Amino acid sequence: MIFLIKKLVGNFFILPGLYLLILTFAVINLKKKKLATFLLSLLFLLIYFPSTRVGRDLILKPLEDAYPYPKNPKCSYIVVLGGGITPHSPSQGGGPSVRPPVALRLYEAYKLWKSLKVPIVVSGGKVLSNQPESRAMKEFLLTLGVPKEEVIEESKSRTTFENALYTKEIVKGEKVCLITSAYHMPRSVMIFKAFKFKIIPVPADYRASRGVDYDLLSFIPFPTYLKDSMDGFREYVGIAFFKLVSSWRAREDSNLRPTD
Repeated sequence: MIFLIKKLVGNFFILPGLYLLILTFAVINLKKKKLATFLLSLLFLLIYFPSTRVGRDLILKPLEDAYPYPKNPKCSYIVVLGGGITPHSPSQGGGPSVRPPVALRLYEAYKLWKSLKVPIVVSGGKVLSNQPESRAMKEFLLTLGVPKEEVIEESKSRTTFENALYTKEIVKGEKVCLITSAYHMPRSVMIFKAFKFKIIPVPADYRASRGVDYDLLSFIPFPTYLKDSMDGFREYVGIAFFKLVSSWRAREDSNLRPTD
């Protein structure tokens, strides 16, 4: 229940929940023309700019470039974070199937496994369905040819924080190659380091343009760019929230320490 409440409240601080919040305030304040005009203009900008390639890139690139792709990483475990499934997928005979971003993460894990031959931990529990993400993630890796005994399921986590919490019980302090989408890597590293993990970040699922000149089409809105921007916006809010909570906990801990 607490998890659902957090999701419900939190989604109004990120896109598209923020759109609904701004629109609601604009409608309530229609008689206050200046305020309503400001809110509707803000809404227009928040819809248009992230829907363009230029906007998407400006939002995602700082996140994706925070941790460069490593050369010849060495670790004792490969940890792959979940990111959504399609439950009861006909292509899987009624079982869950991974979504495209997760498939890219898992393919990255497969490439790394081929050179390192170390266990792969797939981390993801029941988020919005009664089927754990880890099951679909494991099946995907088995299809690629990874042996069953080389894949370890962590099926309790519903958030990145819980990914770290429950994975720690499996890896027992060993160095891990952490795989997630490039835009999601900064927040993931922050959280995993808070749990004292030894990490080598291995980003996957890059989305921002690189080495491409912008043209007129770069300023035309497309739904795909908006979806990517929404993912990036959520990460900035998540990073800010994690830093705020960490700072508050640090102050609380210092207040509880005995003084001479």
